[in-house]
Amino acid sequence: MIAKVLGPLRVTLNGESVVPTALKAKKLLAVLILNHGKVVQRATIERELWGEDAPASASTGIQNGVMQIRKSIGRCQRNTPWPRDPKEMVITEPTGYRLDVSADPFDVTCHRKLVTEADQAAADGDLTLASAQLNSALKLWRDAPLADVPLGPVLQAHVRRLEEDRRAVLSRRVTLDLRLGRYSEVIGELHALVALNPYDETLHEYLMLALYLSGRRNDALAVYQALRLAMIEDTGLEPSPHLHELQRCVLTGDGGPDEHLARGLLGPRDVRGNREQRMTHA
Repeated sequence: MIAKVLGPLRVTLNGESVVPTALKAKKLLAVLILNHGKVVQRATIERELWGEDAPASASTGIQNGVMQIRKSIGRCQRNTPWPRDPKEMVITEPTGYRLDVSADPFDVTCHRKLVTEADQAAADGDLTLASAQLNSALKLWRDAPLADVPLGPVLQAHVRRLEEDRRAVLSRRVTLDLRLGRYSEVIGELHALVALNPYDETLHEYLMLALYLSGRRNDALAVYQALRLAMIEDTGLEPSPHLHELQRCVLTGDGGPDEHLARGLLGPRDVRGNREQRMTHA
């Protein structure tokens, strides 16, 4: 079974779709996939399908959803020489249901595997490979998680976690690219991300650093000014002292941005090399 949740829900078996047409059965399948290998309690399923007002017929409704999923699995195996019993794939447990299939082809599993490999590459000092692995992980995203599934409270929690994971992976990949000196390459991407996240100070910091290290000091200052004006107008807040300090360092050119880089974006040797590179281009 191949399952994709990093975008519209796509679940196939032998090249055919397993996703039921009935909405509640579709949501149930999504919950089982995101908890593959674990028992999903009936109370959890009820909360996803009906919220806090589950009807007296909820148990029957869940059973009907499981039956539809199993029926779809059976249909996809009709031409298979040795079909697996759908009841052995969607297993009834004393307290709920469990999806018992290999998770290796799931896009979420592939995403986590690539991130783990990137962690190891970074630990080994291979930043180029680490960046490439994180980029491959990000390419698995086709849209917002479960973009075509109306989300109840249980799926909403899963989606929020997935989106935070994506944000963290993107931040780490940009950090690696900055450490690798790929300043010009990330500027366009960061501009797009800043437009989508107008109050995200971390993204603004990265963009300011990328512009500064590309020799575009005025543009880096303009990024700070645009953020400050937007925050004051929309929230009544000023940017953090940390970002204000970066703005001051860029403005005065006193080497402060190197300290920001040394704090975690770049290693000491990279900082020295970037300082020398800017002096060469000065």
